[in-house]
Amino acid sequence: MKHLKTDPKDEFLALLRATVKCLTRPEKYFEKVLRLAVNKRGTDEGALTRVVTTRAEFNLKIIKDESQQRNSVPLDRAIVKDIHGDCEKMFQALIGYKED
Repeated sequence: MKHLKTDPKDEFLALLRATVKCLTRPEKYFEKVLRLAVNKRGTDEGALTRVVTTRAEFNLKIIKDESQQRNSVPLDRAIVKDIHGDCEKMFQALIGYKED
């Protein structure tokens, strides 16, 4: 991976890095995608929807655990605090959100 970071502006190398990360540690890769989608100004709903819907039945639990370990904030709370409107209930159901 170190050799793939030689030119951060090279789109091919960025795509190759993402592919290698996704193949070797998918839960870590998807956790990062979700974190970046939620933590920037204005939620990237496209990235959030893509990851949550494609990983909901497969490994979202592992991704949630990875997120909790890295960020000390449950992923479901981070997502729900940032989503409003029509998508809120769908995301709550997909990520298993439970209010305290």
